Amino acid sequence: MSDRTVAPPEMGDRVRTLRIGTERPIRISSGHRLLHHDGKCSRPHGHNYTISVEITGSLTDGWVVDKGDVTSVIHEWDHRFLLEEGDPLIDAFEQSGDGDAVIVFDHPPTAEVMAAYLEARLYETLPDTVSTVSVQVRETSELCAGSIE
Repeated sequence: MSDRTVAPPEMGDRVRTLRIGTERPIRISSGHRLLHHDGKCSRPHGHNYTISVEITGSLTDGWVVDKGDVTSVIHEWDHRFLLEEGDPLIDAFEQSGDGDAVIVFDHPPTAEVMAAYLEARLYETLPDTVSTVSVQVRETSELCAGSIE
């Protein structure tokens, strides 16, 4: 019997990309409204969002990042209400005892803003070996937002 052991490459020097949610997106259900919108989106409503993430970084422990670390950040928004700072609904949630169900944004909680916030949150949460993070948030079958690297 021959020895078929393969010598491992220098993992720390290898940069690779991890794609999460491309074939089977991460799903969260969240409510929101666009407070200063002139149309129907100013009313409270919800979406079943689908989210995909692409992360590039060094292979330090045999992977770019632990998938669970990524999905736990995204699931912080599952079954939450996403509101812009200054929205009177924030006080209504707090007065009803559901203040912890609200995520407050500095900007209107659009799919574009959500993608940017998730990217920033992942950058601050994931290890320094990560070089790029790209998030796509699909609000409906017609609307998808995210960064283009």
